[in-house]
Amino acid sequence: MNSIASMGRTEDVSWSPDGRRVALAAITLDKVLIVGVDCQFENGQKVLYLTDTVEVASTSLRRPHGLCWISNSIVAVASREGNVSLFDIPRADRLTSVCDLQPLSVISKRETELLSTPGSLCARDLGAGLHELWVCNGFSHYVTHHLLNTAAGFSHLDAQLLMQQGLEVPDGVALDASADWVAVSNHDRHLVALYRNDEFLAPGNEPAAELRGISYPHGLCFLSGGRILLVADAGAPHVAVFHRAASGWKNLAQPNAVIRVLDDDVFEQGHHNPREGGPKGIDVHEPWGLLVTTCAEQPLAFFDVDELMAQAKAVAPEEAMQTGSPGTSPADRTRVTVLRLARDVVAREAAVTAAVRKEMGLMRASWSWRVTAPLRTLVDGWIRWRSRRRKG
Repeated sequence: MNSIASMGRTEDVSWSPDGRRVALAAITLDKVLIVGVDCQFENGQKVLYLTDTVEVASTSLRRPHGLCWISNSIVAVASREGNVSLFDIPRADRLTSVCDLQPLSVISKRETELLSTPGSLCARDLGAGLHELWVCNGFSHYVTHHLLNTAAGFSHLDAQLLMQQGLEVPDGVALDASADWVAVSNHDRHLVALYRNDEFLAPGNEPAAELRGISYPHGLCFLSGGRILLVADAGAPHVAVFHRAASGWKNLAQPNAVIRVLDDDVFEQGHHNPREGGPKGIDVHEPWGLLVTTCAEQPLAFFDVDELMAQAKAVAPEEAMQTGSPGTSPADRTRVTVLRLARDVVAREAAVTAAVRKEMGLMRASWSWRVTAPLRTLVDGWIRWRSRRRKG
């Protein structure tokens, strides 16, 4: 389709939960492209059809870099020069539809001063009418956590700074199936940082594990219940494959395998510098067993996950190839978030109290406070005298 080929430089890509649509961030055009897809099995083979496209423009899109689906119709988009906006995407009414949308909800500096150069993001339904967003604030070198109220039009409830130590241009973020681990592409340190998603997660924490051997990590996603992590390497023509140990994620000096997703000619066209040319966005729809990647020279490419994993099977631990993961209840999903919120409220109250005490101390030590002390004593005495007269 011409609309796909004309997207220019693309960054992140995301499957809708039902696998019927794919969203692309066209950063240079200030647009988001939604591509309708249909997967069929014909003669024992998977056949993918691209059915339609919806080009989304908005004044809220200012260099859109990251995106993720909140539901089958709602997309959250992070704009490098703007904010995080949520859009309700209409269905295509023709082969190529163009629409100018106003966002359902916006997270900007007005909602929280923590948001700064938002890039990539991921979302999770917490239950109880709440959604969480994890946002990479790329050029500010930290990751923030945002709580949204679904019942109130995805209004912004709270923001926390959760990961900062050692990050240099966080350029991708993903949660595993049980939300026990958070993976962050640490672009300028050439590694992926993995953090335990528990109530103790804080900006000063070092990663629990680091995965190396990637030139410039960008998009990433978990599969097989969180046992495998795929990482798009923007500086190479492949996707890196990492396997989790039985006891959890450990430091790895190299990927367990790499999967080539660009041929030499396409890669060299975009390899103008060490940071470019390779895949940027990456996502997997496991029910269909399909991997999608994007970059400027190859804006949309699909791969059969089973075939790709067969290449990596020789070096994969047996448990890494098992699919499925036990689900977590809404109470389990919200527990950690609530505990961190409570901790953050206590910390904010302590900071405000300390600031007030500091200001009071500075005021009492000032020259004007000392000079006006006799006048304050006189006024206090007059007020007490008037009070006694009225009572009498």
